[in-house]
Amino acid sequence: MEHLLELLHSNSAQPAAEQLVLRLLYQIIAILCATQVVVWVSRRFLGQTDVSGEILAGLVLGPSCLGALFPGQMRALFAPGTADVFTAFAQMGLIFLMFEVGLEFQFGETFDRNKKQVLAVAGIGITVPFTLGFFTAPWFYHQLPGPLPPLLGFQLFFATAMSITAIPILGRIFMELGLSHTRIAALVLGAAAMDDVAGWIILGVVAAIVQSKFSSVALLLRIGVLAAYLGVLFFVVRPVVKGWIARTREKHGGLNGTAIALVACLLFVSATITSNIGVFAIIGGFCMGVALHDDRLFVEEWRSRITSMVRAVLLPVFFTYTGLRTDIGTLNGAGMWFMCLMVLAIAFVGKFGGTYIAARLVGESHRNAFTIGTCMNTRALMELVALNVGYDLGVVPRPMFTMLVIMAIASTFITTPLVRRLMGHQARPRIRAQSPALEDAIPG
Repeated sequence: MEHLLELLHSNSAQPAAEQLVLRLLYQIIAILCATQVVVWVSRRFLGQTDVSGEILAGLVLGPSCLGALFPGQMRALFAPGTADVFTAFAQMGLIFLMFEVGLEFQFGETFDRNKKQVLAVAGIGITVPFTLGFFTAPWFYHQLPGPLPPLLGFQLFFATAMSITAIPILGRIFMELGLSHTRIAALVLGAAAMDDVAGWIILGVVAAIVQSKFSSVALLLRIGVLAAYLGVLFFVVRPVVKGWIARTREKHGGLNGTAIALVACLLFVSATITSNIGVFAIIGGFCMGVALHDDRLFVEEWRSRITSMVRAVLLPVFFTYTGLRTDIGTLNGAGMWFMCLMVLAIAFVGKFGGTYIAARLVGESHRNAFTIGTCMNTRALMELVALNVGYDLGVVPRPMFTMLVIMAIASTFITTPLVRRLMGHQARPRIRAQSPALEDAIPG
């Protein structure tokens, strides 16, 4: 197989662009086939939703599995020359997902009734794990083999990694379980959104400190520009776009190709703005989705025409991209695995424990608080994105990178069965699905 791929790739008669396309086609075919197989296995035997199986498929195709068993084949399939294009393609899928998570964000009276809970869960959900991570980081630091980065940079990044919540994965889980309409889903996604914005700002500050370019003026400017953009988006752009969508629907009986293209353009503009501000493009996608979420006719049309393609093709590419950078084989020896267990303990105590206590303090029942803590403890791909930043900055040694990846995956895999058990009685049955895309998102 390896020799066949090398032979096919070495066809010098093909233009360079055609060779690049061919390599990407091989990769996408492998990703889609592997994803469907692993999703079926994870759903049938592990009780997971599709999104958890997609994450696992990414690991299967990476150095932790395929690379460990067939390293030559993995290198031939995922050739370095395609890395930049592959990365861009993966990030596009995540932007679309964040837009759809925002569209599913049904605030209304439910959100208004839970502002106190959202603020409490978000505030404690970021401060407790960050503080716990910061003060426990030195112990992990001194157990790691050299060479080591500066301690302060490691501490700050380790604390940031403890604080991440994976809002796009939570959105997928709630959608796939038919729970996105519930009050707990709105509360959790609201708190997770606030934590993610705070987390990305903290990540930017940590990166600035590590690179010795930190400036309090620049940080305040970033926050001010973001607040100004959100004000313009919700109070100026939102009413104009909603009115235009309504007129288009009335004139054409629905969204035509031009309307979808223009909405996509606005999505990319929003992602571009937040990326330039410094809080990453995916936050812009989420904000645009939230801005349009209460136009439920638009949401249903978007689901029926766009959602299936995003979930079936673009997102598995992103999951594989993260899996390719994860190598569990870098952990060797009982000491390293004990450290990994301690990372899991610190992460779960800080995030789950902190948000559980916060929910109880604002009047939530034990069952609801347990559900909120479980959901807020989910890290998944948002954590992996942050970890890659830390690794590239040189503040996260390779063994700790792997431990944090394992923590992110473990926190994700325990979420689905627990949420299904705790909230399954609130799930919308398949018969009530409003569109094929939504029906596909609700497990049978």
